[in-house]
Amino acid sequence: MKSKDLSNDLSFKWSSSISEIPNSAWENIFGKSIIKSQLFFQAIEHSEFAEVSYHYLQICKHGTILSIVPCFCYELNFLNLTTSSTAKKIIKIIRKIYPSFFKIKAFVTGTYAASCEHFIEYATDISLEDKNLVAQLIDLQLKDKSKATGAKFIFIKDVRERGINHVKQILNKDFIFFVSFPTAAIPILPNCVYPQALKKKNRKRYKTYTEKFDKEFRWEIVTDFGGKYAHEFMELYQNVLDKAKNKFEFLNERFFNNINIEFPGKSFLLVAKSHDGETRLMELVLEEEDKLIPLYIGIKYKTDDTKILYLNAIFRTIKEADARNKSFVDFGQTSYYPKVMSGALVENIYYGFWSDRFLLKWLINHIFQKIFLPPAILESVYLETYKNEACQILEDKGFTLLNK
Repeated sequence: MKSKDLSNDLSFKWSSSISEIPNSAWENIFGKSIIKSQLFFQAIEHSEFAEVSYHYLQICKHGTILSIVPCFCYELNFLNLTTSSTAKKIIKIIRKIYPSFFKIKAFVTGTYAASCEHFIEYATDISLEDKNLVAQLIDLQLKDKSKATGAKFIFIKDVRERGINHVKQILNKDFIFFVSFPTAAIPILPNCVYPQALKKKNRKRYKTYTEKFDKEFRWEIVTDFGGKYAHEFMELYQNVLDKAKNKFEFLNERFFNNINIEFPGKSFLLVAKSHDGETRLMELVLEEEDKLIPLYIGIKYKTDDTKILYLNAIFRTIKEADARNKSFVDFGQTSYYPKVMSGALVENIYYGFWSDRFLLKWLINHIFQKIFLPPAILESVYLETYKNEACQILEDKGFTLLNK
């Protein structure tokens, strides 16, 4: 779509591909991390997910890009998104009569694949006056574009606690935000080998489950995981997806191949195999300068060892981060309880919604607070000697912690 002049200074442009945006402008706004990079969006685009379209808003002043907001459009299934078990039951009952109930076309800001990051940002050198003008334009354009795509509401995805005030200042007050599952991270404490900073029962838990793992399994690291590895990972990922209570996205084999292609040397698989060579678990990990990001996991389920495999995936990722001199592991939203029991500290994630449809607007204002229920916040499992140090490592990285 061509640029449209709003005044002598500002203009906007909608694009359908990340390739239409200069990388220098993108990095000036989002920085150089992998999870926010153009290459990550490119890997998503090239995966050709069914019925997902992409829309990138650029706002410029005299040809200089001041803001970029990546968006996508798809049908959102609220059964997969709600955190309320009661809401899930009600939706399932109603769908026996109306199969498409609460499956609604949404216009979404952020990434289709998991990132736990929002993408409503300014250039680093923008003036305060321009910020106010750009904010008004972002709000207006998101609403206009959502209507043009036929979406029935806007979904602001994955705003961490640290960014919620920033996003609310940009968007109008008619966007309503709700807490979803928190995101979890485990700091790597210098001069303290994991899990020595944890309470006795958690150290015992680590010892018990690592010993059980070592009797049956071994670890491998795969750095070139295209082809057969991506195919195998997809099969195991599908097993996990089928069992998951909350499904944030539906990926394909091409996506995992694309991650391997776009991030050589910065992505790898942690693979757990039985001693006779059977692959039982795979974890896709991205390596940033200061952290590891376990992006997705796949498991071959059997009757009695899934917990052993999953907990050891957490433990092994922490050990790998330590060996690579990282500050922390950014674990994301899923499997909240076992991560906290392994030393995770947590930060809220918010979802935002807007609609001009009467019924949806009423639901957002009166019902959504009952279907997006924040979980009980578990206390951290650190010994008092190490708790402050663990919290400080993550707070220095921008975390606003709930269980410190």
